Amino acid sequence: SRFDLHTGKVCVQALDVTVSQSSIQVARGQAAVLPCSFTTSAALNNLNIIWMVIPLSNANQPEQVIIYQGGQVFSLANHLNGRVGFVATMPSTSASIFINNTQLSDTGTYQCLVNNLPDRGGRNIGVIGLTVLVPPSVPACRIQGTLDVGSDIMLICSSEEGIPTPSYSWEKLDALPKLPHNAMQDQMQGTVTLRNISTSTSGLYQCTSSNAIGKSTCLLNLQVVAPQPQSVGLIAGTIATGVLAVIICSLLVVVTLFYWKNKNKYDEEEIPNEIR
Repeated sequence: SRFDLHTGKVCVQALDVTVSQSSIQVARGQAAVLPCSFTTSAALNNLNIIWMVIPLSNANQPEQVIIYQGGQVFSLANHLNGRVGFVATMPSTSASIFINNTQLSDTGTYQCLVNNLPDRGGRNIGVIGLTVLVPPSVPACRIQGTLDVGSDIMLICSSEEGIPTPSYSWEKLDALPKLPHNAMQDQMQGTVTLRNISTSTSGLYQCTSSNAIGKSTCLLNLQVVAPQPQSVGLIAGTIATGVLAVIICSLLVVVTLFYWKNKNKYDEEEIPNEIR
């Protein structure tokens, strides 16, 4: 406010809030500074600053983060307790705040509301989007399909965490080209399809999961199973078993015939003796 010499009245001016950045990105665990400042012609005796957040994870539940009111600072958000504060010593025309050790739950839209009576009207709110970035977690690699020669298989790679969403790249280590010429790779889904595999497809494959702030890898040892020809020993064993079976059967027949022949001869000799 100011005193107008011509009218003898106190003129109330509009308070104006500005933010130097409308969007902030920070890696998880690092500190974030949300910039907010304002201009006013009034003294800061009645300064009131309220920071609010609309969490990305729960857009229907806006909550107060930190307040400066009546010469005191109040930190209100439970999940930010001990991690948030004003950058400048209050009162100040800088309403910027810091958030230490940022977490995924801190991602959201932050609002800086400033009132400083008697100044009013104008633009008394600033909006800043905060995105906490997360490097990809170590991906899990697996094979879908059978490893027999001539089969089609799919190599699958996926990270549980990663903001922005990671992209994936497969390659065969110590090989050129990095993938077989007929491989079909989907870098967003983390898959690569290998068709009509052969023993030359075998090897060590690496998947790299990456985004703007980091990358992580996993390895997959792929061993294609070649058809196994029957060994000489197996064939010989089969033949020997067959021959042995024939011999045993032959012996049984001979023994049986010998038994019946001798039995009949014995019976013939017994009959004359009985007559005598």
